[in-house]
Amino acid sequence: MKEAYQRNQVLARGKEVFIGIDVHKESWQVTVRTEGEEVFNGRLPSQYHALERIIARLPKCRVKVAYEAGPCGFWLNDKLTADGIETIVVPPSLIPIESGNRVKTDKRDSRKLAHLLERNMLKRVYVLSEEDRADRELVRTRRQILEHRSDVLRQIKSKLLFHGIRIPFSSNRTWTEKYVKWLKGLTLESEQLRIAFDYLIELCEYLTAQLIGISKQVVKLARSEKYSKKVELLRSVPGIGTLIAIVQLAGQRNEGL
Repeated sequence: MKEAYQRNQVLARGKEVFIGIDVHKESWQVTVRTEGEEVFNGRLPSQYHALERIIARLPKCRVKVAYEAGPCGFWLNDKLTADGIETIVVPPSLIPIESGNRVKTDKRDSRKLAHLLERNMLKRVYVLSEEDRADRELVRTRRQILEHRSDVLRQIKSKLLFHGIRIPFSSNRTWTEKYVKWLKGLTLESEQLRIAFDYLIELCEYLTAQLIGISKQVVKLARSEKYSKKVELLRSVPGIGTLIAIVQLAGQRNEGL
């Protein structure tokens, strides 16, 4: 009974409260401070309803929350903001470091965030809107496919070098029809080697098709009402085309353009 009471007891009422969260995939370490004192420090499952239960124990309080920007994204910020809670997403590189104390643990990190938030010593990153984040993901995915394809191209060239096979023509453009035809027609020393090459060739052809498809979607985004004027402005700079322009624009604050 005592434990159940502690889980549900009021932590503060009608006060200004500062919450620091060390966010991870599986769990969150949460510290709650008010009037210079820590009133809660505990580990929660990484689910919003678990945090809601803590906030429910702060009736009529003015709650502020801080957590570090990272791989878990901004959905927690979206949830908190929608519930009317002021939230700061903090760039890790701009969190003040205490002299002589570089040991990091989840508990220390959440306490540090809550303490610095209470002292108004935290800077925030600019949180993109959900629409801007979606635009950025499209552009990022294109880049990831391009990088994956480049890795496979390097793997093919490494195999050619390893087995002493020279490309009999200039191959500055690394994935031309002529180059693919030559690769597929190579006489190799074993069936296993032929299979290895064929799988890489097939993978590269697939990634090339995917790159063409997603590039069309990125160009479509660039021609949308949201971006078209800014893209045209950037294209006036020598060397900048549509794809480079939208890469620069998507997911950034562009009010100045």
